[in-house]
Amino acid sequence: MVVGIGKMKPSSEAEERGLKRLLEWAAEHGIEVSESCSSLGLGHSMGVSYFPGAGGRGVAALRPITKGDLLLKFPKSALITTHSLISRYETLSLALKPHLSLSPTQIFTVCLLYEINKGKASPWHPYFLHLPRSYSILAAFGELETQALQVDYAIWAAQKAISKAKYEWKQASNLMKELKLQPPLLTFRAWIWATGTISSRTLHVPWDEAGCLCPVGDLFNYAAPTEESDSFEDVDNWKNEHAKDELDMHSQRLTDGGYEEDAAAYCFYAKKNYDEGEQVLLSYGTYTNLELLEL
Repeated sequence: MVVGIGKMKPSSEAEERGLKRLLEWAAEHGIEVSESCSSLGLGHSMGVSYFPGAGGRGVAALRPITKGDLLLKFPKSALITTHSLISRYETLSLALKPHLSLSPTQIFTVCLLYEINKGKASPWHPYFLHLPRSYSILAAFGELETQALQVDYAIWAAQKAISKAKYEWKQASNLMKELKLQPPLLTFRAWIWATGTISSRTLHVPWDEAGCLCPVGDLFNYAAPTEESDSFEDVDNWKNEHAKDELDMHSQRLTDGGYEEDAAAYCFYAKKNYDEGEQVLLSYGTYTNLELLEL
């Protein structure tokens, strides 16, 4: 197992059991850590911990970590994508064919709700139980929250996001009914939850425009990029050594990570040095506060 449990905010036994099950699930599905980050049997290199005022639940370093170290290696087979779900279920694949006018994100949203509909039969069930029950995105705002934005452009952006979400939900409604989703999953509230999950948690992969969900990988909190961390790194400075041909292929790479074809995995790297107990953060770009609400 790669990720352990550190000092957590007091929570219910059910929440703690759910987290432990998620981490067990991660180990069962082959999430790996490089030797440079291993703790040699003295614990784990990282732990899920709680950081008041700094993102809440996040990932802590349980030992010193060096910039460029491989943190997590998540196999393609465990990623959640439109392709992985369609290839799993013939019923889903056939139902989508008359609805190809839907956007990639709409299709991924329907596929995600279809998988949620499987309940405990879904191989990703422990991950789904661990997801937030709601998201503070513009499309979920009511009239009170929208007017509280005060700035005209922000209010307009919220109204536009709400209208767009309702339009896309209505477009996909017939498909979801054809797939015989449970009534709660047909609602606009469920649609907002699924789109919020996708917009706030997906990572880029080259074969799917809608991106992928990476269980456990989304436990990391966000760090705004700095001039230093936004630059590319020469892997000669990295601790994990590669063969010469791999150096030619990966002579420049973002420290935060990405999908690596040669490894058939999504790999996360340390963007800086971390001391023991420090929160390990990842950056996914530069956004304004309003843009973060629109995610």
